[in-house]
Amino acid sequence: MNAPVPSTKQELLANWQILAVAFMLVFFSFGVPNFSLPFMYKPAMDEFGWSNAQVNLLSTSKFLVGAAAALGMGILIDKIGGKLSVLIGALCGGIAMALFLLASNLPVYYLAGAVLGLSASSIVAAMKVVVSRLFEINQGLAIGIVLSATSLGQTLMPLVWGPALDAGYNWRHIAGVLSLGSLLISTPLWIFFMSRNGATQNIINAASGRSASDTTMWDHFKVISKERGFWLVAIGVFLVSAVDQAMTQNHVTFLRTDKGLPVLIVSSATSLAGFLAVIAKPLAGWLYDRYSISAVKFFYFLLALSVVMALLVVGITPLQNGLGYWEYVKLLPMATVITVLLYLSVQALAHGALIVEVPVLTKHYLGTRNLGMTIGLLSVAVNLGFAAGPPVLGYFVDIYHNYTNGLLVYAAVAFVGFVMLLPIKPRFWVPPSQRRKQEQEAGASPMQPASA
Repeated sequence: MNAPVPSTKQELLANWQILAVAFMLVFFSFGVPNFSLPFMYKPAMDEFGWSNAQVNLLSTSKFLVGAAAALGMGILIDKIGGKLSVLIGALCGGIAMALFLLASNLPVYYLAGAVLGLSASSIVAAMKVVVSRLFEINQGLAIGIVLSATSLGQTLMPLVWGPALDAGYNWRHIAGVLSLGSLLISTPLWIFFMSRNGATQNIINAASGRSASDTTMWDHFKVISKERGFWLVAIGVFLVSAVDQAMTQNHVTFLRTDKGLPVLIVSSATSLAGFLAVIAKPLAGWLYDRYSISAVKFFYFLLALSVVMALLVVGITPLQNGLGYWEYVKLLPMATVITVLLYLSVQALAHGALIVEVPVLTKHYLGTRNLGMTIGLLSVAVNLGFAAGPPVLGYFVDIYHNYTNGLLVYAAVAFVGFVMLLPIKPRFWVPPSQRRKQEQEAGASPMQPASA
């Protein structure tokens, strides 16, 4: 008979330390940089005369390198564990933000983005695999808790960047100060945590128990690529990720240039949206644990809806200079306030549910064999989508001089991503009610294939 399965509460309490450490790592290596980028674009265009597409290529360099890093991370964790790779990622996060101090030309600007991609993907991919190994019952919830750190960045960075830019500080100097988070907090924290001995550290350091020692990434890819469902998932994830990151990276510029809102108003609204996304990630994870891929489909549809809602935002004619923050707020039309808050709220809920879904799709549909490699492959699709989405939307803006046509296209792309997932059903997941029945009757593993 299998060992007793821990309760939801027991599983969370037994692994709370790794949740806390992973949260801090993801916050400083992904949340802070990713939600700093949208506030860099307009100041960079103003300072150096770069185009919208050129500044958005920063995220492309970040996520192209991130795609390769995620693939390599899946292999490394399956083969040798995650201790060293996470340490490298934490250090690179601080180095990348510090590089912006030197980013007075496009090559250095893109280099900083590339190093950010190495950092973020190394840590996020590692945490996805480690958490997926540690949690059976609460995989989605645990990953949602950890990755809510990305949305905490969305909450806090506008409160840093908005006032700092408004006070006249140079965008590159702000980025340099933010590099201290990775260098002085998350890196020492990881070194201290991994210096201890315990079951969690052993799991992080261990090679995958379900990875055949002679299986290469290419061998694994040849096997799973024969499945039509794998390609539906990969294409759907790519399309949705492209739209999600394009909206994330461009909504600040969109609201400032197309809708006429000042930076302090945009930063306040963005911060509120980030707070909702912090809540949305563990909520989405909880829903994924209970409804599996059906919940993923719901949030994909919600993302398409959020792009449509961006088109409905009521813009304003820029008001006179010299107004205080609250004076400006009082003069905003109610239609503008309502439509901006509705758009950002729906977009935050949809965005909050993403990234969390990839480990769930992997484990529930493709199973746990070579888990790190499979998550690595789907993370490539995520990062390629992240890389393609922002500059293509920026290109639309450069051609048409507004966001309208690009948003129409991106709403359709997000809907196609939702449609790609419609035929996908969970195969390695047991609903909670059926799991309890199996445990009572036969002591079955909660993650045996549903079709078994």
